[in-house]
Parts: sequence; C-alpha cells; structure tokens
Amino acid sequence: MTLPDKILIVGLGTTGIATAKFLHSTGRQIALADEKPEGDLAAAIDRLKGIPFTGHFGPHRKEDFLAYPMIVLSPGVDTELPVLKEARQKGIRVIGEIELASLFIKEPIIAITGTNGKTTTTTLIGEIFKKAFGNVFVGGNIGNPLINYVSEGRPAPHVVLEISSFQLETIEAFRPNTAILLNITEDHLDRYRSYKEYKEAKYRIFENQGEEDYALINTNILPVIKGKPKILPFSTVQELSEGAFTKNGSLYVRLRGHEFIYKRDISPLVGIHNTENILTALLTAHIYNIEQAVIEDVLKAFNGLSHRVEHVRTMGGVRFYNDSKATNVGATKRALESMDGKIVLIAGGKDKGGSYQSITEVAGKVKALIVIGEAKEKIIRELGGSVKTYAEDTMEKAVRKAQEITETGDIVLLSPMCSSFDMFQSYKDRGNTFRRIVESL
Repeated sequence: MTLPDKILIVGLGTTGIATAKFLHSTGRQIALADEKPEGDLAAAIDRLKGIPFTGHFGPHRKEDFLAYPMIVLSPGVDTELPVLKEARQKGIRVIGEIELASLFIKEPIIAITGTNGKTTTTTLIGEIFKKAFGNVFVGGNIGNPLINYVSEGRPAPHVVLEISSFQLETIEAFRPNTAILLNITEDHLDRYRSYKEYKEAKYRIFENQGEEDYALINTNILPVIKGKPKILPFSTVQELSEGAFTKNGSLYVRLRGHEFIYKRDISPLVGIHNTENILTALLTAHIYNIEQAVIEDVLKAFNGLSHRVEHVRTMGGVRFYNDSKATNVGATKRALESMDGKIVLIAGGKDKGGSYQSITEVAGKVKALIVIGEAKEKIIRELGGSVKTYAEDTMEKAVRKAQEITETGDIVLLSPMCSSFDMFQSYKDRGNTFRRIVESL
C-alpha cells in the first residue's frame, strides 16, 4: 500500500507520538487530533518539537477527519466514533499503528494475544529469542510501539509483539508468521457491544495467515479462523499428538516428529495460567529450532513481571501479593487458583462492563473481600452474598483493614478485576501504591 502525502494521527499518547515522528521522517505532512484539551497535552506536544504539524485538540471535529486520505489510530481510540464511521463512508482509509508499521517489516513476526498472560508470555518469548539470536525486537502493546522498530532502522532476525484486541480492530494485511491466542474471557465490555464482538476482534490475529504460518491456540478455545495457518494446540488437561501439553509434572512439546520434555518446576512461575504461558513459549521456541539448553536457561532465570501476582512482603506470617495487572475477572480467578492459603482479596476500580459472578466458583478460597473504587457497589451486589465483604474509600484503608482481619498463614491479594483509572493513573501506579502501603505497615 502506498502511503499518501498527508495523514491524520488520532491519539497523542506514546504510540501517536512515535507514529508522528516516523511519518515525518518519511516526508509526510502530519495532522494530529486528540479529544483532550491542549493544556492536558503539553508534555506530549513538547516531545514533538521540531516536527511541523497541524492539529485540533479537544472534541473531535468532522472536518478534520474528512480532510485527509488516511487516518492512523492509536490503540485506545474507539474505532466506532461517528467521525471515523463517516470517514470510512467517504472512502478514507482508517488503520492502526500496527498495520502501518507492518507495511515496512519483512522479518518474521511472532504475535501474542489473549485476555490474560499476554505481557508475561511476550516477555518470556522475547527473552528466549534474545538469548538464542541476540538482537530481537520486543514490543507492541507491551509499551514499545512497533513503529519504533521501523524508525530505528536496525533489522532484527525476529519481531515479538504483544497485540491487544484494540490493535487488531484496525488491521488490514497484518500477518504474523506465528500467532498465539492464549485464552479468552469477558473483558472490555465497556468498549465492545458484546462478548462475541470482543472474541471476534481477538480472532482477527489469524485472518491473514497462510499455510506456511502457525497458529498456537488453547484447546479450550474454538475460534473462527478466516486464514489458513497450521494450527498447533496447547493444553494443560489433555495429551496431544502434536503441540504442547502437561503430563506427570512435566511439559511436553511434540513437533515435526520430535518430542521435547521439560520439568515444570524448572520455572519459578506458579499457577496453571503460567503453565499455559510457558507451554506457548516452548512451542514457539521449537518452531524456530531453538536449542533446549537455551530455553531451559531462560526458564530458570525468568521470575515473572511486576504487578503480576508479585510477592511484596511477608509480615507476621501473612503474605502480601500485588496483582494490580489483573484488570478483569478471569485474571483474578487465575490468581486465586494459584494461591495455597485463605485469601483476603482487595478488588475494585473502574468497571469494564462484565459480570463478577464467576468469582463465586473460587469463593471458597476467599476469607474476605475488601472493595474499593467506582465498581464497589456492583461487586457487593454480585458477590456480597458469597463472601464476607467490606467497603473502603482508599487503598490505604483497604490494606489496613486486610491487616486487621488476617492471621498467620493468610494471604492478602490485590487483584482488582477492574481498570485503575477511577483512582490511579495506571495499573502500575495502583500496584506501586499498594506496595508502598504494605511496606510501610
């Protein structure tokens, strides 16, 4: 696809800024649009010093969106905005940064999506590939926009990407050589009209794949695949003739007539969810013929990521864990399942439109529930009858209530089931706040 001379970029976050810098380097005239007022965007605009642009900040104006032959969206921008619908009707091409960047990439792309575990799996695969091949780009939704890889102009043998459903909404020809779908549970129902629509966005990761490409899919998912990839399943509940699975405390990969076996306890990561993450990493590594010794070295050293069931402190026999990255019910269920004691769960935040009732399936592990944030009344309505529940106004009050009601052997787990934007700047800010309070007890 030939890029036009003038392009509108919507969203002035990290991805939008990176996109603007790249397009300017190619000689394109750029325009910017963001719903935030200009005063709130001062820091972002400052990062574009030396780059000429036109733009409008504040409520979107139709005339801005109809004045350019191409619009590039940042991941957080709702693709169903009326101004974007009208732009498409007028024949204006609307794509995302992932699609734009992929037009310039010839190297093999490994793309990981799913409701939970994307960042852990992307990072783990990235570490394995870095040890095996040296220079490897790891980015996408993980925080390093793919367009940066193109801008830097330093080819790597492989590109490893975390891809969100939002990013998949705006692809056209994006084609990963290896695509991974870890899992799907209800999420982002404040953005999508239905769970079905959310799943369909995830399935798009496969739609442009050909027969020489690979699709790694959890056996408990039955996606609708429009592409023609070679499907490799992974499972923690059944043995497979080809793919990756668990058996008798070990991890197996069967691929191209070969079998590779790893002890599960070679990795310090705990829980069934992490077992699934590791299985996909093993399977991906063997697709690219990485030696087993290299993979084992990385598995032994990889301790996981901050804000993902992260042990903060043990005090008075009570363990405190920060799982602030758990922004949906499925993630919290997995965290609860991985724990081995009675749990005081701190949850709540900005509601994302789904139901919390599936937590009742593991309610027997929860000694008490402490809720905070905008969603606390809804959580109390749905879960208050299944577990002793307290409501608090701040994170500090929640942590101190948890300390008050725990005893030796208990666990305090921050695993919110909600986004953080009602009380915090990000899930990282929320997790760091929890950590500071716990460390001050």
